[in-house]
Amino acid sequence: MPITPHGADVRSRGKQWTSNNLIFLHLISVSGWEHLAEKAWAFGLNLAAALLIFLVGKWAAKRIVAVMRAAMTRAQVDATLISFLCNVANIGLLILVIIAALGRLGVSTTSVTALIGGAGLAVALSLKDQLSNFAAGALIILFRPFKVGDFIRVGGFEGYVREIKMVQTSLRTTDNEEVVLPNSVVMGNSIVNRSTLPLCRAQVIVGVDYNCDLKVAKEAVLKAAVEHPLSVQNEERQAAAYITALGDNAIEITLWAWANEADRWTLQCDLNEQVVENLRKVNINIPFPQRDIHIINS
Repeated sequence: MPITPHGADVRSRGKQWTSNNLIFLHLISVSGWEHLAEKAWAFGLNLAAALLIFLVGKWAAKRIVAVMRAAMTRAQVDATLISFLCNVANIGLLILVIIAALGRLGVSTTSVTALIGGAGLAVALSLKDQLSNFAAGALIILFRPFKVGDFIRVGGFEGYVREIKMVQTSLRTTDNEEVVLPNSVVMGNSIVNRSTLPLCRAQVIVGVDYNCDLKVAKEAVLKAAVEHPLSVQNEERQAAAYITALGDNAIEITLWAWANEADRWTLQCDLNEQVVENLRKVNINIPFPQRDIHIINS
């Protein structure tokens, strides 16, 4: 079939259309690569900035923690508390630095903060008791109601403080038993510290017969404390004996004597023995509980 002019025109237009398509696709391809290159360049800059923020922030956090540690060391804060507070501060600062670096990369800091907050809340709820012990331990170390070596009474236990940790405190009793108390229990109860003041009082209560000479009895009881080498006698602290009660079977005399905390128990035991001996020397009776029965014959 002969080619008509109309058919030649159609083929010419087809070739032109194909050429235009190739040019268009080429332009799109070039534009896409340029756009991709711009995106890659921008991401690279943001990544470099994020790394710079992280490195500088990490260095700054380390310097801040070092300054904190030096300041607390000069203030003679307990080493355990210094370590705990510095670790907490370091973790908190690093979290802020990481959030800032992620924000520079275009990550939504709001969602990251919410995620960290939720995780922190979950951990806090699951470790509620341990965190209360940590807080109580920090208060013990900060305010120092007692220190290692002190003799204290707390929560129904008494003994020498053997060790103070962030979550627990150990006591060594006079029976050489170790008692471990959670710090929340320690701070939640009244603390009696016998080592805070240098002197402690020993007390002996003894009953004497109603028929005895009270003046002689008091002198005999008081003599036990005055002559004991561990009894402290000075202008502020003097041994004393008082009539403190009129009991059913005896008149009670209370002896007070002062001693150093380390000597208190020894003095207490010695006075118990010496008071009995002194009363026997002056022929004063320590009566047993008794009851008089009168029989009436009808």
